Amino acid sequence: MEWSSVVSTVTGAVIGVGATWLADRSRWSREQGVNRTNVRRELYAAYLAAVAQTWNEIHAATINSTEPWPERASQAAHAYRNGGMYELRYQVSITAPPEIVALSDTVLRGMRDLVESLVAGQTYDSWAELKEANRAWFEAFDTMWGKMRLDLDPASLPLPPSAP
Repeated sequence: MEWSSVVSTVTGAVIGVGATWLADRSRWSREQGVNRTNVRRELYAAYLAAVAQTWNEIHAATINSTEPWPERASQAAHAYRNGGMYELRYQVSITAPPEIVALSDTVLRGMRDLVESLVAGQTYDSWAELKEANRAWFEAFDTMWGKMRLDLDPASLPLPPSAP
């Protein structure tokens, strides 16, 4: 019996199995990356939507409502509690990079601070006054939004600041 033909056959089989395993591993790794990106994309979109909806409801209660101020503050607090931001923030904390987690905390705290000030008696007579008083919040939101975009697509162009 020729050992060279057996060795050649075994060597060919090992190379074939190894190449297949390596290709499968590479494909699996690529699919995992795509899946992680898709999960983050859905989470970021849900969190941004919850922040926007909550902010719009707080804005409506604060500026557009015809109710007296204690009732406006109550409406703003209700919007904050029921906007879904808080729950999604926990998902962000276990999914996103630390920088985005910190920014999401800043956005959540900024909105909470606004609601607490409204409940404590702070009033705003115009959109310009409310916007100026919350300039830091808008800047944190814009930064978070941009970082989320870069996390999903590092080659994406920076966004212009949002118009509050």
